[in-house]
Amino acid sequence: MNHKDEKATEVLEALRTYREADDAMNARARASSSMTDNEIRIIQFLLTAQRSRTDVTPTALSRHLGVTSASMTALLDRLERAGAIERTPHPSDRRSQLITATDLAERTVGAPVVAFQAATRQIATELTAQEHETVLTFLANLTEAMNQTSRTTAR
Repeated sequence: MNHKDEKATEVLEALRTYREADDAMNARARASSSMTDNEIRIIQFLLTAQRSRTDVTPTALSRHLGVTSASMTALLDRLERAGAIERTPHPSDRRSQLITATDLAERTVGAPVVAFQAATRQIATELTAQEHETVLTFLANLTEAMNQTSRTTAR
């Protein structure tokens, strides 16, 4: 194996390790909250939106998860029954609602998410300008490869 192949293997191994840690964190969140992956993703989206003071509608959540409005309604119904979200009337669109995460959601799912987001932000702020550009380029290239691969293999 040449030097470039060894370096590529190291990067792929680091990426695999990161994905395993992410999967493990999500598994712990599922176990502690009794929520599905999509329900956790909804809570994560809502908590992030709340921190940036962004309103969230069921339509925005449907787009984010790539699910139908009927599926989103079922997910929101379950989360509301569990006390993890609240629905309130939209102030300017009487046909819509605003969705917010509750304190319960913050405690069960949000705490590790918030801690991880803070750690990620800290790591990102410590990057040099060159590291910053390298990371952005690497992630953009991975995203494009993933999108391209999924488009060509889905046919």
